[in-house]
Amino acid sequence: MTRAVHYRDRNAFLQDRAPGSFWISGPEETGEQSFIFFCPCGCGDKSVLKVGSGFKPKHGPSWSWNGSTTAPELAPSVNWQSHWHGWLREGVWRSC
Repeated sequence: MTRAVHYRDRNAFLQDRAPGSFWISGPEETGEQSFIFFCPCGCGDKSVLKVGSGFKPKHGPSWSWNGSTTAPELAPSVNWQSHWHGWLREGVWRSC
């Protein structure tokens, strides 16, 4: 299990590269946002998910985000290139 730590400062987020940390872009007109995170396994890889706060965007791979930065949750699970698969629940990344 890895705690999901939210960064408000994008530059600090990119510099620290903390496993499981995340930064969220401002919403677009559609309400969609980019949920950028560093892999919870600690490998240092960064990924971007298309999310909606309280809804799952209709086009392309996307996730519903509960809108919380202190106890974030994503649905469905995150299956990242057969590298890491798990859930973000109550602010904790949990492997399947």
